[in-house]
Amino acid sequence: MSGIICWFFGRSGAGKSSLSSHVVAQLRQEGRATYLVDGDALRSGVCADLGYDDASRTENHRRAAEMARLASEQGLIVIGATMCPARHHRDLLRDILGDRLRLIHVRASHEVCAMRDPKGLYCRAQKGLVDHFAAQTFQDPTEHEADGVIDTGLHNLEACRETAWTMVKRLL
Repeated sequence: MSGIICWFFGRSGAGKSSLSSHVVAQLRQEGRATYLVDGDALRSGVCADLGYDDASRTENHRRAAEMARLASEQGLIVIGATMCPARHHRDLLRDILGDRLRLIHVRASHEVCAMRDPKGLYCRAQKGLVDHFAAQTFQDPTEHEADGVIDTGLHNLEACRETAWTMVKRLL
């Protein structure tokens, strides 16, 4: 029996990792078997050999989706958190993960994310020190592309965590 896959996507600094980590902690507290596929963790290991151009980002998402598929086929609830900056990245996830996938857009404007800038990427990109900075060209999802939206630019972190938890429980 395959488990469900909830995938948080959005700009760098939108709050994907914070929300997904919170949801995983809540699920584990309930005794549910989970697996977290986090883009930052992948980039430091499984995908460390990849760059940030579109072909590399596509391969990054393919690897992430295949890891999620394998975990889901073992009955785990998979929570993913990657940028998925282009529609074709999200389409790739859907192609690989099928009906198990639930996409949750973690929405925050470019300006809000640049203000937060937890990794210093926006500042470095503004200085021309980051090639292929996808947050600048992020394609917002169409109206029916995401199964849910959490606007982290409008609400405080605690409210967003509660929304994420409620949303994931509903999608499961």
